[in-house]
Amino acid sequence: MRFILEPDGTITLLGTDGQTTRDVRFRRAFPWSKPRQYISVRDEKGKEQTMIRSLDELEESERTIVETWLDQNSFIPLIRRVEKVNTDFGYQEWQVETDRGKVTFRVQEREDIRFLPDGRFSIKDADGNIYAMPRLSDLDPMSLKAVEPVL
Repeated sequence: MRFILEPDGTITLLGTDGQTTRDVRFRRAFPWSKPRQYISVRDEKGKEQTMIRSLDELEESERTIVETWLDQNSFIPLIRRVEKVNTDFGYQEWQVETDRGKVTFRVQEREDIRFLPDGRFSIKDADGNIYAMPRLSDLDPMSLKAVEPVL
């Protein structure tokens, strides 16, 4: 497989089968603890075209294209501190401090908080944004107290 950065900024996939897919996007798959492995390559409608097992398997020019796209389009803030979690209205409203500043977001379902094998969490808000949260043991006492009722 090869990736070509087009003049308009889109990326074209040249598959090993000779098929060409224009305007591809990349998504990291789990586990998040291995961000250079298992990158899903998708067409403009979100359908997976192929999987990159490891960025290290790509030629340097293709690797640079994928890494640049991921850097520019991946938005997963890291929660550093939880100020408050309000559950008064049937959903959870989180007030947090992230590595990108303070933010307030809503979590609709308990299933939107995923427990990762290494003890960290991923949280999907009502708008579909993903936040990473460290292990409970890495939280300060105030943050731990704030999240206890919802975990």
